[in-house]
Amino acid sequence: MRASAVRHLIALSARSLGFLKDVTLYDTEYVDAVLLHGRFDFKSYTEDLFHKLALTLPPSLSTALPLRRAEFLAGRAMARAALQALGQHAAEIAIGSDRAPVWPKGSVGSITHARGHCVCFAKCDPRWQVGVDVEAIASGHALKSILTMAANQRERDLIARQTALPPDQLATLLFSAKETLFKGLYPLVRRFFGFDCAELRTPPANGFLRLHLTQTLCRELPAGESYDIRFNITADRALTWLALRPVRSRCDWPRGM
Repeated sequence: MRASAVRHLIALSARSLGFLKDVTLYDTEYVDAVLLHGRFDFKSYTEDLFHKLALTLPPSLSTALPLRRAEFLAGRAMARAALQALGQHAAEIAIGSDRAPVWPKGSVGSITHARGHCVCFAKCDPRWQVGVDVEAIASGHALKSILTMAANQRERDLIARQTALPPDQLATLLFSAKETLFKGLYPLVRRFFGFDCAELRTPPANGFLRLHLTQTLCRELPAGESYDIRFNITADRALTWLALRPVRSRCDWPRGM
């Protein structure tokens, strides 16, 4: 699978005429799953790239800013490439009522993009839930916002005293991991929940970052439940991903919630 996938990725980059570049296939450590990371160059974006890449610009994005359309194109191109790498039918991935991608039967996935980075994590087993997130390493105001809004005091103390990663990288990684956890759990919970619902209690190690739920989201997701989120980090970006098999297709809501 890997050799044919790499050939397809090379061809995809060529067809995009410089729009998509550095597309890389990562080892997810999950069976029958694909993680693709690449970059997209907004300066190389043109509307006719949708035709060249055999993708459709949905009517809902007809009035969107060019950057939003470029992000959509990059994400859907990566998603189709991921499905092809899995041997799945690379159908159009529609936009659902909650704005999330609607994956073809027999597959599940997650798409993310940030500052020219684009990632898709897909798995050919719809019983699973997956999440992926990529973030440019934060600095200045963005870093301050993460430490204020996405981290609690215990997490800020941990970021300040640990030596595993520079503080800006760990803060960005924490933010990305919480985004990934939200994406993985949202299809079960079907409601939004904040950064305060999960907490980092130990430094990341060996490519894993463990988050603990601080609140009960529903019976199947009680406070104290932990999730090991995989990550890959470089000097300019943090990448996190998660796959989990739910007990039930959706949460069984207790009375009063």
